[in-house]
Amino acid sequence: MAALKAHFLQSDDSLGYGYTATIDTIRKEQYPQLKDAIYLDHAGATLPAQHLLQKFTADLTANLYANPHSKSPSSQATSARVESARQKILQHFKASIHGEWDVIFTANATAGIKLVGEAFPWTRRSASASKSVSKLTILREAHTSLVGLRGLVHDDMEGSIELETITQHQLEQRLAEAQAKGHNNHRSATSHHPSPPPSPSISSSNLTSNSSSQSTNAKKVVEPTFNLFAYPAQCNFGGRRFPLSWAAKIKDQLDTSKSKTLVLLDAASYALTSELDLSDHATSPDFVVVSFYKMFGFPTGLGAVIVKTELGPKLNKKYFGGGTVSAIASDEPWQVYRTSLHGRFEDGTLNYMDIVAVDLAFESIRAIYGDYSNISPHVTTLHRFLYRTMKELKHYNGAPLCDIYVDGEDLVGNAQTYGPILNFNLRRSNGNWIGYGDVERLASMKNIHLRTGGFCNPGSMQRWLDLSAEEVKKNLEAGHVCWDDTDILNGKPTGSIRVSLGAMSTVDDVVAFITFLEEYFIDTSDPDDVAQSQDLIGEEDEVETNALPSTCVQIDSVIIYPIKSCRGYKIPRGQSWPIAPHGLLYDREWMLVDEITGAALTQKRYPRMCMIQAEILLDQNVMIVEHDPLDDDATASKDGSRDDDSMKARDDNRLYISLDEMPTESTKSSSRVCGDCTSVVHYTSPEINAWFTRFLGKPCRLARQPVASQNPVNHGESVSTASQDTSSALAVASSSSRFVKSHLNAPAGAPILLSNESPFLLIADKSVEHVRDWVDEQDQGQGAVRRLANLSDDLDKKLRHELTSDSFRANFVTKGQEAGFEEDHWARIQIGEQVFDILGPCRRCHMVTIDQKTAVKNSDVFLALSKNRKGPGGQIFFGMHMLHRPDLSVAPYVVKVGDMIRTRRQVDSE
Repeated sequence: MAALKAHFLQSDDSLGYGYTATIDTIRKEQYPQLKDAIYLDHAGATLPAQHLLQKFTADLTANLYANPHSKSPSSQATSARVESARQKILQHFKASIHGEWDVIFTANATAGIKLVGEAFPWTRRSASASKSVSKLTILREAHTSLVGLRGLVHDDMEGSIELETITQHQLEQRLAEAQAKGHNNHRSATSHHPSPPPSPSISSSNLTSNSSSQSTNAKKVVEPTFNLFAYPAQCNFGGRRFPLSWAAKIKDQLDTSKSKTLVLLDAASYALTSELDLSDHATSPDFVVVSFYKMFGFPTGLGAVIVKTELGPKLNKKYFGGGTVSAIASDEPWQVYRTSLHGRFEDGTLNYMDIVAVDLAFESIRAIYGDYSNISPHVTTLHRFLYRTMKELKHYNGAPLCDIYVDGEDLVGNAQTYGPILNFNLRRSNGNWIGYGDVERLASMKNIHLRTGGFCNPGSMQRWLDLSAEEVKKNLEAGHVCWDDTDILNGKPTGSIRVSLGAMSTVDDVVAFITFLEEYFIDTSDPDDVAQSQDLIGEEDEVETNALPSTCVQIDSVIIYPIKSCRGYKIPRGQSWPIAPHGLLYDREWMLVDEITGAALTQKRYPRMCMIQAEILLDQNVMIVEHDPLDDDATASKDGSRDDDSMKARDDNRLYISLDEMPTESTKSSSRVCGDCTSVVHYTSPEINAWFTRFLGKPCRLARQPVASQNPVNHGESVSTASQDTSSALAVASSSSRFVKSHLNAPAGAPILLSNESPFLLIADKSVEHVRDWVDEQDQGQGAVRRLANLSDDLDKKLRHELTSDSFRANFVTKGQEAGFEEDHWARIQIGEQVFDILGPCRRCHMVTIDQKTAVKNSDVFLALSKNRKGPGGQIFFGMHMLHRPDLSVAPYVVKVGDMIRTRRQVDSE
């Protein structure tokens, strides 16, 4: 790491970096929130400097600001600061402050785009037969907020306009063809010579919503048809920058006396690190939208449209809010709008406090960086270094790690063609994709902040990921939506990874990220050489072992998790536990759901769920639910009330719920579990639901999977006679809503309840020991030192996540193996008199980071697994999924602690 940094600093590539060797001081003094963090999501939002935040706080405490729609001293002070900010914005973008441009404040850049689209002078198909129809042209690489303009294409009342999505090559080819034909159409004077903004002396008839024509005695002027071309100055997906000269070329080459194109430039991403020059009014875009949190990190919720004032008479306004009218009548549709563009379009009270922050932000930039123009050389140098270093990352066989989405290597590191963004995916040495979700989870655990997904840029996503519109639709049908965890479908990524740099980024950030990629994703040997259990059931690879004991391997624990994502209940030694068609009896039959949305609650989002335990007492036909004591338990009510839901409350820490109690169908709803939509019924008891709500601090309800609708065989044939009292609660019918996941080697239609992927999960204590050793190695041996020091449990918990088998939430934990991971080679096993097929390995998520006793998160376990238990596809494996084989087993179908394990089939390691 140090060598890579030194090489960069000593090379010519570092020219322009560091603001004359002050970057480390800037980082330390102005961005204390970045201590111990690697922040690489500046394209999402850059970070505010301490200088700005302190100046803002001081300004608000020293000055009295109020609603500017008044003549009071505080209102006038507000108006003065608003106008000061407006002028500073124009100056920053080198736009004339002499009336040729105006700044309209909006909620954000998206609101600015929407304002332009709604105010634009469209000529619609049904509106006029004598004029051509307006066309909306959007660059393929546009942000969704620009693409959203196409929602204005069709209007049931006013008619439609034409819509076109265009690529850079298509546009430049069109311009070149027009130039070759000498198609210079002498743009109208208004394109070159701006008119001043409407003055107060202009007839009010031109500024009212119910008067769109000139005086009836005046000669009618036929306006041309106006088209709109919308494009980003910088693609937020991959940083590609597009020519700012397009506006002038479009007007020169494509405009005619009857058809003119106005240009909307989305500068939100571009303005993050670069200055936009609007000094040449005639060749500049007509509308420019910006976002101030993208530029300064603060304030959020404020953007602007920078617009040519000559367009004022052409822009339409339908809705109007307070502050935008000079006069208004209540008993007839008459109002006169304010004369300035911003006065006309800034509906309601401005976000004036945040505008004060913008006014101060320009001063902060100068105080910290000297000038905004100094930022671009700094980030461009880092961007080039990051790209070149990532390109050099290779696996053991020379295969590249990174698929980086750029148009050409020679374009990167040139501020004219690329901004400081890299978008990419990772591949294994065998060419398999590494899921971007896995990368993001690991990065988060290393306190590296990056972004994954589609980045609200459908054109770029489809282009670089080679996804057709039909494939996008099929992915939706398969359950994939934006921001979910499905990162690969049908062999293709559904999204990608983006890292982006900002003014305060350092070479240390880049080196730390490169080190992260090397440490966790570079293959040093062929991953296919490791026997992976996803192929365990291939008959040609199986070896019959005649059911020999596996060196006295036996079941050490049998665990069920009655309430999904809550703590497991370990079956007492000596008690036989029934096997149902969908898994162990009562395993994951209940769940907690959001009171409003019905969405399943998970431990990943609500870690305290691991402190709730449900105990099943078959002989008493009851489920007892309790939680670990908390400091605030003393404040809970102890009314001891009862209701008609067969539940008693002995104390505030415990619930008694009858196993026979099935909520009625009237409380049935759909919920999503691991990508599947399933039906559950809700408990309506206020006391039950209040119990969970109080403990989790989240309004929720207890719900139950209606087992009667689950498929398989007659309960009495599959469960021991000792548990026949519970048959009414386990009646099975003819259909199931959830099945074993398709990536596992299971027969079609194998049912599951609320478990994620399969009916049974097995782990080995010896394998857990190996993971513990890996964690200790990663922890530089400190875990072993602490154990030898015999520290108290409380102190040790504070020092580290003490790894136990509970972290992996298995149904079966084995003991007696001679070596770790022997279970990887099992294909079929016998537990007591029950036979199970091994379906494949369990893909691990970051839920293993949650200590199942304390609810404290620690990344050690997941990071250790990610280094040592990765399969060819990059997934992290630990534990084996299983399916019961009643056709090979002996009734009654039960298991218990102490049952011996025999290997029936195993994978040939050769």
